Amino acid sequence: MKRCPTCGTENDEFAVVCVSCKGFIQSKVDTLDLFHTIWGLFESPAETFRRIGLARVKNYVILLTIGFGIALAYMLFWNANFGVAAPNLTTIIGLGLLVGPVLGLLVVGTLALLVTLVAPKLGGSLKFRNGFAVLAYAAVPVVMTLVVVFPIELGVFGIYLFDNNPPPIVLNPVAFIVLTGIDGVAACWSLVLSGIGIRVVAGLSPLWSVAFVVVCAAAIGALFLIPLR
Repeated sequence: MKRCPTCGTENDEFAVVCVSCKGFIQSKVDTLDLFHTIWGLFESPAETFRRIGLARVKNYVILLTIGFGIALAYMLFWNANFGVAAPNLTTIIGLGLLVGPVLGLLVVGTLALLVTLVAPKLGGSLKFRNGFAVLAYAAVPVVMTLVVVFPIELGVFGIYLFDNNPPPIVLNPVAFIVLTGIDGVAACWSLVLSGIGIRVVAGLSPLWSVAFVVVCAAAIGALFLIPLR
């Protein structure tokens, strides 16, 4: 909670104006600079998420959510060996670009709604808009692998990235282990960032933040159990 320096009233952590005396408690952040914010997530994630929560305009949130959804779609295609059923690589890429944005908005929106509803029962407080923004920015490591690592994977493995005849690890074991290892690290880091972000903007205890990370991992992991072929 944020105590008003004028009247002493307890306010929401991200309130700018006191609910009692209407005096200014803290300055609002107008906009977010994408590259500065991304760097902050690695250098000082807690402070960066606080800045995201205070931002009046949550820049790039939808863009990051769409990027996360596209990356998630391609991970699902890889897990399901979708290359067996798809006629060519262009079809797989196009389908990922088509369903990815919807998938990203659905996953991030559902998780943000969940924590928004549950936070008050756990002693915290969270606006859906802040929860959505935090989860979108927490997905930055995954989005970065989509932009940097995924094109390399396509260049090395082609359609066999989504096939098991032969498996991509057989074609180039070293490249497969290194590239998928980077993907795994990025996914784990996104989960850690989501826990830090929710703890900061919702005011939850570290224990409940860890529980939220587990729920996120379970919810996203459940998608991989859905048969796509």
